[in-house]
Amino acid sequence: MTTNPISLSKSVIAILDARKDALQWEKFIIGMLSKLELPEEKRAKAIQKYEDLQKHIAKKLHVDETSVHVIVQGSMKTQTTIAMYGNTKFDLDIVVKLSSPKYANLGESEQFFQDFGESLKGVGGAGEPSAKSRCWRLQYPHESFYFDVTPAIPTSHQFTGTELRVRDPETIWNPSNPEEFADWFCGIANKRFHFQEGVAVAKSMVLEDFKADPVPTEPIRIDDILRRTVQLLKLHRDNYYRGKPDERRAAMPISVILVTLAATAYDEMVTKEKQAFTSAIEVALEVADRLPKYIQYVTGIYSVMNPALPTSHGENFAERWNKDGGARKIEFYGWHTQLKKDLEALFSDEHTRRGEKNIQNVFGDHGVKAWRAGLHATGALGGLLGTLPAEPRSNPTRPIPAGSKDQLA
Repeated sequence: MTTNPISLSKSVIAILDARKDALQWEKFIIGMLSKLELPEEKRAKAIQKYEDLQKHIAKKLHVDETSVHVIVQGSMKTQTTIAMYGNTKFDLDIVVKLSSPKYANLGESEQFFQDFGESLKGVGGAGEPSAKSRCWRLQYPHESFYFDVTPAIPTSHQFTGTELRVRDPETIWNPSNPEEFADWFCGIANKRFHFQEGVAVAKSMVLEDFKADPVPTEPIRIDDILRRTVQLLKLHRDNYYRGKPDERRAAMPISVILVTLAATAYDEMVTKEKQAFTSAIEVALEVADRLPKYIQYVTGIYSVMNPALPTSHGENFAERWNKDGGARKIEFYGWHTQLKKDLEALFSDEHTRRGEKNIQNVFGDHGVKAWRAGLHATGALGGLLGTLPAEPRSNPTRPIPAGSKDQLA
């Protein structure tokens, strides 16, 4: 799969350069995404619940606390979360690594999985745990979040690495390495282009705690192009599928695939074409344009491999593409085509004459509210960023479908 001869970024940047309003658009996007991150009070409550899990699980499983290692994975770990609205919850993906000798040399995964589900009963305010294919969901019915908790054991009893195996109803066990995947992504996100030279990069967190690793809380930097791009991709995807039939939503591109493809594109660009780009918006658009390039299709099999798990068996994030009659493949390419159309349409407007429909297609209802507020503020940019939506959202009850499948990102 190859990109179009004239890329989205080149065509859009030519338009923006001609009007000299690329910087205004860039600030608008960053301001919008910042306002759509998780509200601090909701994040704090979720983190407290997360930190309480470790002792509860150890007690229920009758194992030593030091053999229960709770880590956050997914979008909270990579800091690519976007807050939702309406009747949707945000999710916290958690892996519980169990290194007790009682789990050494397990051949079957089903009893292990069921025992772990039992251990989640009685977690304060979480409600009854419900089983998914590889994790247990804690709904927290009176909160704005839910947890997807995946039990895992080391690939060997010698607990020297981060490669794990988790229950899979079809293959018994499936490989996983959420810590290394997050490290892979964050390492790429910290790379900078030539036009960003001189901008300091925040140091990555070093996690050594063997009980419950802290959830990253440092703000996303303005120059953090990859994370902002992933947020933009997720936001557009969620808006695109809002209101679509359930069968289509079930087949929509999962976050771990978007994260992997975006990071792979960014890494290639910043490594081989460091001086070829002149702005963050150009990089983001080029990353979006190149996503399909990194989907492999060999002998009738689609694959997006876990780049942080280069073993002989590996982990194919697109494994379900090969078992659904083409539904997920169709949804990905359909969404990607619309993504490019919507981004091009958005930037075809002058910054001071943004069209409501084009903003809604990319940013959703919150974007439209911000746009309307900006029309009545003094100063196009300053007024807009000062009045972006921060109103309390309704207490959400409906989880985002992609959450249960979003094991790494």
